[in-house]
Amino acid sequence: MSGWRGVPLQRSLGEHGAAWDELNARLFGDHPLLGALFIDGLLARFGDGSEQLWTCRRDGRVEAMCILKPRNALVWASFLPAQAQLGATLIADPALLDALSHSLPPLVIQLDLLCNDPHVGAVLDGPVPGQHLLNHARTMRIALDGSFADYLSGRAHLQNNIKRYQKRVLENGVVKHHVYILDPAAMDAAVDRYAALEGAGWKGRSGTAVGATPEQHQFYRDLLRRAAEGGNAMVCELWLDNKLAASRLLLRRNGMYVMLKTSYDESFSDYSPGRLLLRGVIEHAFAADPGGSIEFYTDADSNLLEWATGQRWIRHRTLYRWIAAEALRVSLRAWRSKPRVQEGLAVEVFHHPDALAPDVQSFMTKAEKQNVAGGLAWYRNLVDTVYPANPGLRFYVLRRGQQVMAVLPLRAEKTGGAWQLSSLSNFYTSLYEPVLDPGLKSREMVMVLVAIQDEFPGLGSLTLTPMDPQSHAYQTMLGAMRIKGWLAFEYFAFGNWYQPIEGDWTSYLAARGGQLQNTIRRMGKKFANEGGTLEIVTSARDLPVAIAAYEKVYAASWKKPEPFPAFMPALMQAYAAKGFLRLGLAWIKGEPVAAQLWIVSYGRAEIYKLAYDEGFKAFSPGTLITAMLMEHAIDKDKVTEIDYLIGDDAYKKTWMNHRRERWGMVAYNPRSLRGLRGLAREAAGRAARGVAGRRT
Repeated sequence: MSGWRGVPLQRSLGEHGAAWDELNARLFGDHPLLGALFIDGLLARFGDGSEQLWTCRRDGRVEAMCILKPRNALVWASFLPAQAQLGATLIADPALLDALSHSLPPLVIQLDLLCNDPHVGAVLDGPVPGQHLLNHARTMRIALDGSFADYLSGRAHLQNNIKRYQKRVLENGVVKHHVYILDPAAMDAAVDRYAALEGAGWKGRSGTAVGATPEQHQFYRDLLRRAAEGGNAMVCELWLDNKLAASRLLLRRNGMYVMLKTSYDESFSDYSPGRLLLRGVIEHAFAADPGGSIEFYTDADSNLLEWATGQRWIRHRTLYRWIAAEALRVSLRAWRSKPRVQEGLAVEVFHHPDALAPDVQSFMTKAEKQNVAGGLAWYRNLVDTVYPANPGLRFYVLRRGQQVMAVLPLRAEKTGGAWQLSSLSNFYTSLYEPVLDPGLKSREMVMVLVAIQDEFPGLGSLTLTPMDPQSHAYQTMLGAMRIKGWLAFEYFAFGNWYQPIEGDWTSYLAARGGQLQNTIRRMGKKFANEGGTLEIVTSARDLPVAIAAYEKVYAASWKKPEPFPAFMPALMQAYAAKGFLRLGLAWIKGEPVAAQLWIVSYGRAEIYKLAYDEGFKAFSPGTLITAMLMEHAIDKDKVTEIDYLIGDDAYKKTWMNHRRERWGMVAYNPRSLRGLRGLAREAAGRAARGVAGRRT
């Protein structure tokens, strides 16, 4: 038997502490921020007695635990005081979440699991029906792999800055030394020095310093001293001329260093003491714990990210007991709330990619490196060949000051007297992604949604598809919609087969099995004996003949005529000019019998179109072209991934081992009559089916 059960806590895990630590060690490697020592300190100093420990057991064994508390009669949330960087959640199996939300008191319709780390557990796995994600903070880590010298060697700009500050220290005759405090008996004094340092700076003026309250000061004193008794705490200090210039409080366990707090003396800002101390801490960690990591658990800005070897989003996950409950809460919030104007953010609107400012065009061109269908060339071709002179096209550009933060390409249509907006995409689009700055947050993207609603006051819905449900863009848009008060429903779009590439064509083909190898060898001989030849067209110079051959093959194939016949030829021309085109053609006695269009860019090969003349099916010309292009992409283009793009066609498994999903979202505006109607239909339909989307 299995199930969740909650028990009240008296500002401590008490008798449950041992089970909590055993589960943390079993599931998450004894994470320092999830240990009973840390959690008990939070409960003792910042708990209010309403906290409950919820435990899931399966056949008598503890499978999951978390600490929750009520916000009100309808909403519960993770126990998360300001001093906690992660929610107190030990759940490795996302299948347990639905049962958790349904185990809470009957009136509870919403559960917010706050501050979840994708590296710690499966709470963020999704998309999951009735559960929604919101990006909270972009954290970072430093992997302690290799040597410290190797780590620095790839950070020339950072090294130059550090050397400049070190030189300034030397030139001014300042005496500098680092101190690493590990002794439990010295921890109280070290925390007191830290509190005094932080209290003298901007955090002291804003009331957020460690010493701002006795409870917070004592929490860090107790935590660092008790952790140090097990060898799991450290205070790092930088002294300049016998004066404390910077300090960091750390927990460490099993090779993981967790930065808890950092501060510096602002009077030493010319020497950047915070950066000098961080360099010393990193060098110390490389020497002491090779193969470990440093976790920052902060909302990292671009300056701090210079130090990172990896970054990820800490996210909140919201679970609703019923879809109707979510619809009601979002609708009420939409009617009650007014969007807050965020200082420094502005939205511009354009109708064609050529009208975008040069820095916006550059922003989109850079996005092409991650997704060829997100680049300027793609949108220019889509607009000119599929939506020429369409008055509903919009490119919403979000700026923070002069910096471009987001570009959201959309298409507006008026249906039944109400506006419906959708992604600027069509059946050629294998992956739609708004182009976002990596650090953009949902609350900032709300400004674009406000601009959309200002332009289209009767807006009923906004649909974005197909998207990667794990991407920053997907989660940011979902979060912005919910903050705005639009109810967003997620749905499955299609499966996507792809193949990561390691090694050469020979090793790839050997791994595919003997049947495919025999087919290629046997059909290759038959094809050659019939006078067949294969070629790959890459340059614009050869395109007129190649496009004519492609169109002849397409017309003779089983495929329906193209609804926008200019799109593919123009796409070939655009990407031939960029060096991305790989157009494979098969000829028999001078007649084209098969064609495939691949786009190869930035280490990825994408297979857009394939067709063959059914009169020549016996020669398997499609298989032969695929093999030729595969070999070229792997051995000559040196790609790291080949992507079949759209659909779960059976033949794709012959060439690919990996599958992922593309999803979409439709958000309804409850402030419009049409939006309310759509919302009601969607919620009722999904409730009747008992699911919030399709997963395969």
